[in-house]
Amino acid sequence: MIIEALCMFFFGIIQIVIVLLPNSFTLPNWGSSFISIISKALYFFPADVWAVCIGNIVFVNSALLLWAFVEWSYKKLPGVD
Repeated sequence: MIIEALCMFFFGIIQIVIVLLPNSFTLPNWGSSFISIISKALYFFPADVWAVCIGNIVFVNSALLLWAFVEWSYKKLPGVD
């Protein structure tokens, strides 16, 4: 739930930035492409769906990284394997 809340905060900020950009404002190509992708993604699914998906991905990857660190740590001990 914490990760979901952080993702919801992040997507809320992105939505605010997209809405506040004036029409005459020019961005670099990568910036306008990013905004286009985010706005299309938010058009198909609401921000809470994206927050849950990204939150789950972040949680699984962080759990795998933590387990890899724990496994690396106990394999460094002599006589344990």
